[in-house]
Amino acid sequence: MSSLLEKDKDTHANMATPAGDAITLTDTPSKRGSVDFRDEVKSEGADAVDAAPTPAPDGVLNGMRLFLVFFAMMLAVFMFALDQSIVAAAIPIIASDFNAFAQVPWIITAYFLTQCGFILLVGQLLTVIKPKYVLLGAIFFFELGSLLCALANGMIMLIVSRAIQGIGASGMFVSIIAIIAVVTAVEKRAMFMSGFGFIFVISSVVGPLLGGVFTEQLSWRWCFWINLPVGGVAAAAVVFLLPARAPEQRENAPKTWGETLRRMDWIGSALVILFITCLLLALQWGGNEYKWYNWRIPVLFTVGGVLVIVFFLWEWYLDQDALIPMSILTNRSILACSVTIFMFMMAMLGGTYQLPLYYQAVRGRTAQESGIDIIPFMIIVCVGIFVSGGFVTWKGHYWPFILIGPPIAAVGFGLLFTIRENTTKAMVIGYQILAGFGVGLTFQNIILAAQAEFNDRPAFISQATGVVSFWQLTGAALGVGIVNTVQSIYLNKYLREFAPDAPFDLVRQQTEAIRKIDPSLQAGVIHAYTLAISKSYMPIFIAIGLALISGIFIRHHNMNKIGGAGMHAAV
Repeated sequence: MSSLLEKDKDTHANMATPAGDAITLTDTPSKRGSVDFRDEVKSEGADAVDAAPTPAPDGVLNGMRLFLVFFAMMLAVFMFALDQSIVAAAIPIIASDFNAFAQVPWIITAYFLTQCGFILLVGQLLTVIKPKYVLLGAIFFFELGSLLCALANGMIMLIVSRAIQGIGASGMFVSIIAIIAVVTAVEKRAMFMSGFGFIFVISSVVGPLLGGVFTEQLSWRWCFWINLPVGGVAAAAVVFLLPARAPEQRENAPKTWGETLRRMDWIGSALVILFITCLLLALQWGGNEYKWYNWRIPVLFTVGGVLVIVFFLWEWYLDQDALIPMSILTNRSILACSVTIFMFMMAMLGGTYQLPLYYQAVRGRTAQESGIDIIPFMIIVCVGIFVSGGFVTWKGHYWPFILIGPPIAAVGFGLLFTIRENTTKAMVIGYQILAGFGVGLTFQNIILAAQAEFNDRPAFISQATGVVSFWQLTGAALGVGIVNTVQSIYLNKYLREFAPDAPFDLVRQQTEAIRKIDPSLQAGVIHAYTLAISKSYMPIFIAIGLALISGIFIRHHNMNKIGGAGMHAAV
C-alpha cells in the first residue's frame, strides 16, 4: 500500500498539466489542435480473441484495499440509484404539500435531463482530470442537491435541486465505471461490473419500499436526508483509499486549465440538453397535457430531431475534441453497444413501471404492495447478472450472453403481453422471471464489451464508457416515456370503449379510485387497464428484438486473454 501511495505522491508532485503527469501517445493534430487518433479497426474473430496478454499495470489494486474502494463506489452507486426510485413513492405527498400537481413531472424530468445532458461532458473530463477527483466532485454535487431538496420550501426550489442532483449522478455513474477499469484487471472485471449491476437493481427494489416508509412514518424529506451520511462515507473512503491516477493523455493535451476549459465541448453539451428536453417534453405532454395533434407536440419532435442532426454534425466537425470523438463515433462495437443498451434499458425500466401499475389497477394492490410484487423480476435480473458475470470471469467470453439474453427476455415479455384479469399470480411471476433473467444475462456485459473494445487504447476508455452510459440513461428516460405513451393512448381508447360511464379523469389519474366508484363500472375500468398495460409491452418486445440484432455487431474479445487493466496509471 505504501508503495502505491508514494507513486501517487510523486505523480502529483511532478504534475505539469491540468490532467496530471500522464503517459502520452504520439498522434497527429486535429482541427482544434488536439489529436486525430486514426488507429485501424482491430481485426475481428480470432485475432481479437487471441490477443496476447499484457502485464497488469500499477493502477490495479488487490486485496483489502480493492475491496474497500469497491465498497465505497458501490455505496455511491446505491445512493444515486436509490434516489431514482425512492422519490417516486414520495411524489404524491410532495405535490400535496406544495399544492403544485401540474409541476410534478418536472421532479423526475429535471433529474433525468441533467443526468443525460452532462454524462458525455463528464466522459470528456475524465480524459484530462484524474477520475478520483471527478468522482469526488460528482459526490459533492449530488450531496449538495440532496441537501437543497431536503430543505426545499417550494416546488421551484425542489426542481432546481433535483437538476443539481442529476449533475452529480451523471458524474458518479461514468466515473465509477471508469475507475473500475483502472483498479481491476480485465480478466476479473466482469464480477466487479456484476456487483455494479446488482446494487443498481437492488436499489430499484428497496427504493419504493423505503420511500413509502419515510413518507408515511417520518417525512418525504428523509428521502433526501438519507443521501448525506451514505455519500459522506463513500467520499471519505475515496479520499483515503483510492489512488489519484492520471488518465493517459496524447501529445497535444492542454497545458493549462484555461486551455482545458476552452477545448471542452460545451456546445455539444448544450445541444444534448436541448434535444433531450424537446423529446422528453413531447413524450410527457403528448396525450396528457395536450392532444397528440396539438401544434406543440409535432414542433417539439421536429426541433428535437433537427437538434440531434446538428449535434452529430458538430461532433463530426470537432473530431477528436468532441464529446464523442470520431474514432469512437465510427466504431462498430460502440455503436452496437449503444443501441443494445438503449433497448435493454427501455425493456427493463418499461417492465419495472408497467408491472406495478398492473398490480395496482387490476389486482387492487397498494403502491407499497405492488413494489413487493415485482421483487421476483428484480431478483432474477440480479441472478442473471451474476450468472453471466461468473461465467465471463471463468471463461472470458461475454458475447454469447449478449445474444442469449434477448430471446429469453422476449419470451417473458411476450407472455406478459397475454396477461388478463384472470391470469394467476403464479403465471405472472413466472413471466417476470423469464423476462428478468434474459435482461440480467445481457445487461452488464454491454458495458464490459465497450471497455474491452478499447483495452489497447486506454486513453479512449472513459469517453467510450461515457457514450454507452449516455445511451443507457437516455434509454431509461426516453424509453419509459415511449412505453408510458403507448399505455396512455390505449388506456384513453379502452376507457371510452369499455367504461364510457366511468369518471374518466378520476380513474385515469388515480388507480386507487377504481375501487371507490360504482361497482357496476369497476369491471369495465379494470378491463381497460388490463388491455392498455398489455399493449404497453409491444414497444418493449420490439426493443428486445432490435437489441438482439444490434448485439450481433458487437465484437467478441476474450477477457482472460487480453489481460491487464483498461487504463494505465501514470508513473
